[in-house]
Amino acid sequence: MEKQLVNSNQCTIQLLPISRAISVEKGGNLLNALYEQNIILRTDCGGRGICGKCRIYIVNQDGQHEECNSCTVTVEKDMTVEIPLGSMLSPEVIGKAPVQLPEQFIRMMQECNHSADFGLAVDLGTTTIAIYLVNTSSAEILSSSSLKNPQALFGDDVMSRIYNVSEDEANLRHLQTLAVKTIELGAMALLKACQIPHTGLRSMVVVGNPTMIHLFLGVDPQPLGVTPYQPVFTQSRVTASQQIGFEQLQLNIFTLPQISGFIGGDLLSAALAADIEHAPHGTLLIDIGTNGELILKAGSGLYATSCATGPAFEGATLSCGMQAVSGAIDDVIIENALCPPRCTVLSRNGSTNKPKPSGICGSGVVSCLAEMVRTGIVESSGAFTQQKGITHLLKDRSRGHRFQIFNKEESDTGQEISLCQKDIRAIQLGKGALITGIEILLRRAGLEQLERIILAGAFGSHLKPEDLMAIGMIPQMDRSKVTVAGNLAGAGAVMALCDENSRSKADELANSVVTIDLAGDPEFQRHFIKRLSFPPP
Repeated sequence: MEKQLVNSNQCTIQLLPISRAISVEKGGNLLNALYEQNIILRTDCGGRGICGKCRIYIVNQDGQHEECNSCTVTVEKDMTVEIPLGSMLSPEVIGKAPVQLPEQFIRMMQECNHSADFGLAVDLGTTTIAIYLVNTSSAEILSSSSLKNPQALFGDDVMSRIYNVSEDEANLRHLQTLAVKTIELGAMALLKACQIPHTGLRSMVVVGNPTMIHLFLGVDPQPLGVTPYQPVFTQSRVTASQQIGFEQLQLNIFTLPQISGFIGGDLLSAALAADIEHAPHGTLLIDIGTNGELILKAGSGLYATSCATGPAFEGATLSCGMQAVSGAIDDVIIENALCPPRCTVLSRNGSTNKPKPSGICGSGVVSCLAEMVRTGIVESSGAFTQQKGITHLLKDRSRGHRFQIFNKEESDTGQEISLCQKDIRAIQLGKGALITGIEILLRRAGLEQLERIILAGAFGSHLKPEDLMAIGMIPQMDRSKVTVAGNLAGAGAVMALCDENSRSKADELANSVVTIDLAGDPEFQRHFIKRLSFPPP
């Protein structure tokens, strides 16, 4: 009988609690090895061993569990690994997301005779991917899903991802595959929840910033990373899903045009849904995410710019940050500096059980920081106060000062939930970039003040305008003039999915916008430094 040859370059990993065995190449990184098997973990720090979100347990022969970050583990031998649920990147079906379509569009859809088909509208963000399952005959959103963008394996921001492609051209394919697999993962979960066969899907619209769209379509984004920061292409495109790596979904994918190297189809999509062309003079649309994208109606013209607000506002890179899914703290109230904080925690749609907190999402961070500024726990400089007796303001040798929101006994992960000085600095950088971008855009358009602000983005839809004003992220103005409009980029993607005329309108808008480039602008740098401080309470 012939002996079976054992491949000495392969190691077997037993996975718990799913009772699955996988074979991986010896000497490889555990996080990447799991990804190759479609087991995608959270990686808020881009796999640098900092965030602790890809936490796993290596189970020894005696049953002892050794806690590790999977991104720091090299597979040298057979092993048993337990993956906590909180470390998995999994789609959370969240019902109807805050997507508001223009009334005239809804009326138009009701009056037209459309065939009863289904499609997907995707907002491909740098940090978060939002997917909407849509009845294209009525523009009804049947369900939606929000997932962490696993491209964070290659860095939190677009420049890090461009750099990784320049270092190794194979990374372009890896980044594309991460986006495609994640969209397909979320789409299949939505279809299953709504009991719709995947063969019932007819089309998909994907919107995102220029780098995200280049990577998604497999186009080398390197020209976007060097001056003059020009995209390889700007026009809208139609692509067959199989050409870019979808395995189960077979449909046409539409992407909207890009305005410039930093302003893409996501802002166009939001402008479409906000009907920015017919908005009052002095209306500013702000789509807040990893990038802050701005479009201003001034007279009969439109002016747009983009500034790097960073991934902190979407929960990434923060010490206890997470997506806005069940278990995330999304609102914080602090009565005064001596009182413990009170919080609300997101729960799954339809769930009556109040979950234990697992971390804090972007809106929760802004809410908490605004309260700390108001109560004097955080000074205008961003430093924690030196005032004594604040029971939740703690200090240790390794982490310095931190504000404890929940202790480890109260949290779902067994880890304390808090904000540290580094978290506050990350928010300062983001809010400083956004308010500086707003002020420069106003000056270039010849305006002294804004008449109206529209806050967009899945993140923006959960923010309280008074909190943004409290930390100096948007100008001080009458609260009634600030509208929270939900995920307008997602709404515009739904419009483009259901209506060919909306796609044509996006092309027209792209050709009419005046862009302001803030990259390397000395005026931006000067004013940015001044805007890092918080306003006096």
